[in-house]
Amino acid sequence: MEKKIVGNIDDVAQSGINFSNKRNWDKKEDDKVKEIKEEPKEPEIDAEYNARQKRLEEKLVAAKAINYSGFVFNGSSILIMVVGVHQVIMDPNTIEFINLIETTFGIEIQYERFIELIELWKTHLISLCGSVQLGFMYYQQTRQKMKDMDREDLFGFINDELNEVI
Repeated sequence: MEKKIVGNIDDVAQSGINFSNKRNWDKKEDDKVKEIKEEPKEPEIDAEYNARQKRLEEKLVAAKAINYSGFVFNGSSILIMVVGVHQVIMDPNTIEFINLIETTFGIEIQYERFIELIELWKTHLISLCGSVQLGFMYYQQTRQKMKDMDREDLFGFINDELNEVI
């Protein structure tokens, strides 16, 4: 059986010991010990970086407080509009009160149209609260990204984000 050699014969001959990588025998022993004993230097602490991170952290904490307080306000407003206003409108006492006003003053109140108007306003106010809350959440997210990227300039950051989209 015949063995086939793949490649060039010079490649096979050079695959042995390589004498081109000589050891540096003329180095003194002290130099070798110094190279080994050199300890890695501790990274220098940048005071400006720490101060900037502290300012960014304070702004992030403020953004979180705004987001959470907005969630409480907007969430309770939505809950009041969905449950509370509906309960007041559909309460039998409210309907009796409307009937009393109609008979007392001799006017006709179109209560069904009033309910439609209230429901329309509820829809708009709920969507407004949701939009404001999304704005607060995006503000907190933006501040978090700015802290992670070590960036203080808000409009410069927004400009960079918009350039990434384009």
